[in-house]
Amino acid sequence: MVSFVCNYCQATLKKPKLDQHAQRCYNATFSCIDCNTDFTGDSYRQHTACMTEEQKYKNKMAAKNAKKPAATPAAVVPKSTVDQLKEKQSQATSDVAPTETVTKKRKHEKSDESAASPKEEKKSKEEKKSKDKSAKGQAASSWDDSELSATPAGALTNAITFVCENEPGVAFADLKKKCVKMVTKHPKCTFSKSDVKDEFAAAVLAALSEGNVALAKC
Repeated sequence: MVSFVCNYCQATLKKPKLDQHAQRCYNATFSCIDCNTDFTGDSYRQHTACMTEEQKYKNKMAAKNAKKPAATPAAVVPKSTVDQLKEKQSQATSDVAPTETVTKKRKHEKSDESAASPKEEKKSKEEKKSKDKSAKGQAASSWDDSELSATPAGALTNAITFVCENEPGVAFADLKKKCVKMVTKHPKCTFSKSDVKDEFAAAVLAALSEGNVALAKC
């Protein structure tokens, strides 16, 4: 609730008491304690609210800060020549230190690589040899009951070579039936029978061009 002060007798009153005080104190005029507004006659009746507690606190703090003298910046003391030389030396040391650390790390890594055990070197050589053998086995064109070429033509070429080597003089029609059956019945065959038949003529030419099959034998 808003509080007032009587400008004549300096009494502090709440708003409901103002009318009664005005009848007793004939020369009374009132001022709001919060906003310091002066009121004449009964104009104080319209003054129902003014500043909040937060606004009063901010105004007090602003007035308090305005009274404080501005802080003067500290004087900059010039550095001596000795101090400047020490700073440069420390900076140079910090720049060199990371480079030395990286160099030591690289030397350590090289020593670890060169210190590989003979067993590991032997193992890596054996793995390389096995990979080379596997690659050569994949490159060879021969019929295998457990493996099949990735294309119908490749599978047919291997089948034709196999049949002609084991059955010299086989008729062309019989050769086609046997090779198509070998490829389509293979456990790993994913080709359709029609695709295999369509590729047979090209596979015969491929087998002949490789020299693995003699035309007279087919």
